[in-house]
Amino acid sequence: MSNSKRHRFFFFSLGFRIIAVAIFPVGAFLIGLFYVDQYRETVFSAELMALQRQGETLAQTIGWADAGYSQLARREISSETMQQAAQLITSIPDARIRVFQPDGTLLLDSVSAIGLAAPRSIITTETPRSNKGVFNRVGGWVKDVVDGIASSLSSKEDYPSWRETQSPFAKDYLGVEQALAGDAKQFIGRDRNGQVILGVAVPIRNLRVVRGALLLTASGDQIEQDVAAVRYSFFQVSLGVLVVTILIGYFLSRSITRPIAQLARAADEVRLSNTKQITLPQLVKRNDEIGELARDITLMTQDLQDRAVATAGFAADVAHEIKNPLTSLRSAVETFDRVKTPDQQKRLLEVIKLDVIRLDRLISDISAASRIDRDLSEAKYETVDLNELTQGFVEARRLSHDHLHLDLALKEKPVFVRVAVDRIVQIMDNLLSNAASFSAPGGHIVFSVSVEGRQAVLSVSDEGVGIPESKLAAIFDRFYSERPSGEGFGQHSGLGLSISLKIAEAHGGSMMASNRKNDADKVIGAELRLVLPLSHGEDKDSVS
Repeated sequence: MSNSKRHRFFFFSLGFRIIAVAIFPVGAFLIGLFYVDQYRETVFSAELMALQRQGETLAQTIGWADAGYSQLARREISSETMQQAAQLITSIPDARIRVFQPDGTLLLDSVSAIGLAAPRSIITTETPRSNKGVFNRVGGWVKDVVDGIASSLSSKEDYPSWRETQSPFAKDYLGVEQALAGDAKQFIGRDRNGQVILGVAVPIRNLRVVRGALLLTASGDQIEQDVAAVRYSFFQVSLGVLVVTILIGYFLSRSITRPIAQLARAADEVRLSNTKQITLPQLVKRNDEIGELARDITLMTQDLQDRAVATAGFAADVAHEIKNPLTSLRSAVETFDRVKTPDQQKRLLEVIKLDVIRLDRLISDISAASRIDRDLSEAKYETVDLNELTQGFVEARRLSHDHLHLDLALKEKPVFVRVAVDRIVQIMDNLLSNAASFSAPGGHIVFSVSVEGRQAVLSVSDEGVGIPESKLAAIFDRFYSERPSGEGFGQHSGLGLSISLKIAEAHGGSMMASNRKNDADKVIGAELRLVLPLSHGEDKDSVS
């Protein structure tokens, strides 16, 4: 098999489909990890709400503190208020806080010198570089790839630009003008370095009078790092689960596809080397569906081999049986030219005629025997009363057998059987023909119906010479013929009882032969029995 065909076969193979189905849920979840926009926005929203509550609390504190220093007529925050609030503002390390007057001028910035005695110091520490190993470097590279894929697959619109400025005017800051108008405003921006900035602008009030605005901004970089860390942790777990799922799927697929491949190879061996049957002892011993399949295929090949042997034997028997009348015909034809008298020629013509009749009967019966399996598979089965079927058959055959007495011995109650009626009638014809050939004119042939357990029995008995005890089973063999003396030549092919047995077995029944004897143990005739299972749909009382 070429590489292209091998690859194409792999993608359509049962093993590939099993693994694909197994990893699909895990793979879908793994891909879904890259789409974390909703989760990130939810975290941002929660952080903005917390930032807004913090800002509102601080704005309320400033408003209350300013009540003692400012008059309502002056809608601005006094310097004394800011001096008291400065320490409170600088104690919040996670946010940058700006305070604006009602006219929009910047009054205080928590990280600049505006309004404060000294600028807020920012201490930075340099993390010592660690000598990372190869594993850590690979892990970092994978994390960067995951982050890059997540960023490229993100479906969110980018945030507005946020520029850190020292401008003293409210119009240069997002949300401040809305806060000065009395409305709180939340926003998310992105600075020039690509980091997310979270911001809240809230009004500073005193007795519902807006005396300024408070702007809190905080970095969202930590949130993005936390989201990335969560995503990467789930990615690692999902990747591990994916690998395990692939291994389990591979093991499962191999446990299914390997025995199927073994069965296919064994079938090829049977086909190519004419092996009698498949031999797979390991698969046959399995107690699962594969074992059941192996056992069924083994039995099937054995049955096919038996059928092949039977067909070969049937062909040999046919050739042997046809050869006899052909030899006789050839001899008669070769002799015909050498005889001189009309009487001798007439006798030879009679021999030729009888051989032709015998050949015609042989060919007809052989044709019927060869079609019996197909005809039985296509036959229509129906439930009938064997009493009525037998009675109707005997009544129809009495005219054609008026030299014999056809008698009946039927059950009083119906005997229901499920059969192909035409085929059972064919058996009756064969049994009647066999009994008639052994009966003298005026003899009695009795058709009787009985029930034995859960089986219906149709018996046909005659008053002939009987059957040799050693041949009671052989009479059902193909082409077997044990004919009485004086019977016309070529009237029986020896296939009738063989065909009848095959029909009976197709109905789940059987046939047997025996001799009838008198009190002196003398044979007074033969009896052939057709045994059929009773119809399961009928009540036992109907056949008792």
